[in-house]
Amino acid sequence: LVNSLRDRVDAVGGYVLTYKYDDISKEEPLFGVVSALNQLCAIIKERNTSEGLLAITNKLKNAFGDDYWLLASLLPNISLLSYDFIVNEKPASETINLRSVCFTLVRFVRVLSSPVHPIMLFLDDVQWADDTALDVIHSILSDTRGSCMFFVGTYRDNEVLSNHAIYNFVEKLEASNVPTKKFS
Repeated sequence: LVNSLRDRVDAVGGYVLTYKYDDISKEEPLFGVVSALNQLCAIIKERNTSEGLLAITNKLKNAFGDDYWLLASLLPNISLLSYDFIVNEKPASETINLRSVCFTLVRFVRVLSSPVHPIMLFLDDVQWADDTALDVIHSILSDTRGSCMFFVGTYRDNEVLSNHAIYNFVEKLEASNVPTKKFS
């Protein structure tokens, strides 16, 4: 299923991001999501001309303004797109919290995804993802202001109990009117 989707997304100029969780993933909150989105920077660098990179960089600068430091802190590969995104330290008055991380990653996906360049995020073994990662994924998928992301998540139902966070995640997506499809 995922490989056939990968071919389709690639064929239309989209980006396929993947990450496989494992049982120690919960020890590094957000690592899987951040790692996958960090891949996107490298893919964009590889696929674009210098003019294309300049256009993308300008879109990101317009979207983030002075908040680019948070984007660069979360996604170090953003510096592959432009030296302007290299940050040695965050502003002293700024703090990073879950809300600002969600907002930053939602804006990042909103800027870089489109019907011409959709993003497919494939996360394997999501039963090992931390609650924070699931919250961020929910925020991105439920964004009503222009993100074009397709999410595929797999989990091993024999490794989760009925009260596992993955079920709450799916319920929250459905409550946010995010189309969902479950396969067994």
